[in-house]
Amino acid sequence: MNLTLAQLRLVVAVDDSGSFTAAAERALISQPALSRAVKDVERIVGVRLFDRTTRSVAVTADGREFIRVARQILEGAENGLARFQAYRDGHQGTVTVAALPALAACVLPFACRQLATQRPDIRVRVIEADALQVVGHIRAGRADIAITEAPDPAADLHIRRIGDDRMVAVAPIGHPLAIGATASWDQWARNPVVAFREGPRQPRGVNPEVAYEADTAATVVAMVAAGLGVAAMPLSALPLTDHELISIVPLTDPVLTTPLAVVTRTVPAIPPSAYAMLEILWTARFDPISKRAPGMGTPAPSSDRSITQALKSRRPGR
Repeated sequence: MNLTLAQLRLVVAVDDSGSFTAAAERALISQPALSRAVKDVERIVGVRLFDRTTRSVAVTADGREFIRVARQILEGAENGLARFQAYRDGHQGTVTVAALPALAACVLPFACRQLATQRPDIRVRVIEADALQVVGHIRAGRADIAITEAPDPAADLHIRRIGDDRMVAVAPIGHPLAIGATASWDQWARNPVVAFREGPRQPRGVNPEVAYEADTAATVVAMVAAGLGVAAMPLSALPLTDHELISIVPLTDPVLTTPLAVVTRTVPAIPPSAYAMLEILWTARFDPISKRAPGMGTPAPSSDRSITQALKSRRPGR
């Protein structure tokens, strides 16, 4: 049956008004035009919808069933169009965020909480992967937004810096490496090292004795806490490695930093629901130390000593 929503609305208007004349006035069309429209519907569906007399209009049994279905169709159409309008306005939909696991842990929870307050009907899907895979998800359209190490500039990517990651030393409580406000890479390399299997990120010329290898930050830290050696890891790994038996100090000579960024593709445009999350992430401050929401609370420590003090103050029981 080839019926339009406009035709269904006219039939329902006649039922609501109980009169062709009143329904025509309500629909802002002439009474003859309304009568022709209803006859067209009756011809298409093959039944009479209304019994007409000069004084009244009565709905037939077939008409009652047809009008019931017509109301369901119109309600469904209105609801669907309302949902689409909410999607266009960025109030409804799903946003997919690809992120490094550590950044997903220390940035996304606060951003999602803020998004839930502003746009409660937007769903968030998180994909955790390494830096290369994260950017790949953006380029392939599998993710709308990425939080990752800043990739090289590219025409197909929009890149916005949100902070810098930094390499820090991890040592057992009371270890000589953690006495000062900082530790040099040379000092670090004089100790047995618990390294990531993929290889520690370290300056050229620094060649420590690797005593143990592991795949995850949690395992590396647990081995350090057991007194098996020291480790070096990005500051961003802190939310994944909270442990009362370790000390963490910034590594210097040289200071190794990695820029972090929020990344989106330039074409095609991200869906409207993603813009609300994007605006929140653009104002985020990468701050894995304070455990405050990104962009909220006190500024991140700016000196080596203040970083060390903040690291010490986050231990359980302090």
